[in-house]
Amino acid sequence: MRAKHAILYRGLILGLLVLVIGVFSAAAQDAVELRWLSHTFEPWNVALQAHADEYMEANPGVDITYSHVIHADLNVEIATALAGGDPPTIMGVYGPWMPQLLEAGALAAVPQWVTEDLDNNFPPVMKEAATYDGDVYGYVQHIGIPMPIINPVLLETYDLAAPATWDEVLELDNALEAEGLYGLVLTAVKDGSWNVIHWSSILQGYGGRILTEDLSAAAFNDEAGLSASNVFAQLAQNAEIDPGDAFMLEFSAMSYSGPWMKSAFNAEAPDLVYEAILPLVGGAQQATSAYVWFWVVSSAASPEEQEAAWQFLSWASNGEQYADLYREIGLLPITNEIPAEFEDDSWVQTFSQGLQNAFIYYEKHPAWEQIDLAIGEELERLAVGEVTAQEFLDTAEARVNDILDA
Repeated sequence: MRAKHAILYRGLILGLLVLVIGVFSAAAQDAVELRWLSHTFEPWNVALQAHADEYMEANPGVDITYSHVIHADLNVEIATALAGGDPPTIMGVYGPWMPQLLEAGALAAVPQWVTEDLDNNFPPVMKEAATYDGDVYGYVQHIGIPMPIINPVLLETYDLAAPATWDEVLELDNALEAEGLYGLVLTAVKDGSWNVIHWSSILQGYGGRILTEDLSAAAFNDEAGLSASNVFAQLAQNAEIDPGDAFMLEFSAMSYSGPWMKSAFNAEAPDLVYEAILPLVGGAQQATSAYVWFWVVSSAASPEEQEAAWQFLSWASNGEQYADLYREIGLLPITNEIPAEFEDDSWVQTFSQGLQNAFIYYEKHPAWEQIDLAIGEELERLAVGEVTAQEFLDTAEARVNDILDA
């Protein structure tokens, strides 16, 4: 009898073990796995991994594997994964890449609740930037928004006021030239896209745009384009010294850069006094350029994976997570509601307010990077005085239209 009971007991224990193992196996199988890819920037990568860890701890049904590759390899890495049929669930992509990815059918549109989240909690530029042919395709990873930054001490020394318009910047530049200084130094060389970004900020302020609304032709060879190009020519010809160095060494009264420069100023010029001011007005409106990186979700992911990815990205894009990235790296918090700790931070507040007057400088065209290169190369010629503003417009227009007609 005892032997029979022992056999029954062992059978009961074995059955319970099988049941427990089965429960844990089922739970493991039910966990949604998300693969998340971005470009490499170490402080940012560390912060993003911490966000993934925090989210997984609070959401044990989600398993996030975060990886990154150097910026120059990211586009190739994504293209290779797409060609192999096994792309990451979540990808960080640069705005000009979006048209090609959409042509390939590689991206999932956001669910309706994400659209509502963007409408309710973010400046309009966030949804506008991510909208293609009426559908929205992502959260903004980060937005690069250059704005005017002034040295108020230098301005006060020469009894000069902070400018509010591009015409006033030229007046400031002329006044300081007599003192052997500069008002503002804009980027003269292509340097990625910076000369195009600077020029396009001025162009937008004068009411111009780079391409026609239907993206079929160049639109900048007009009165607005000529005004903007004349302004750019004067300020870019100041670039006998690097724009950042000119400002940090107090050879110029202004810089035109983004919120991330705060860490550089503090590290390299700790005694420098600086403050951001709102976007400048051209002849038409207050405006500044911006560029965007997105978090997007693969259309190859299952419905469950897509939903889990959007839930994670919604959490990662809220005010507190962006605030964490600002504290760690200097990336601008881009939600409508800025965390209370930044209420008295004029740097954050000014750049955040500037978002209301920001436009995405690149057009949503598959050939944008070729267009950007063509304009940038011609701006280099303008900056060194090789061509006049009108000659720049004529040549750049012809090059851009050749690209669009190809």
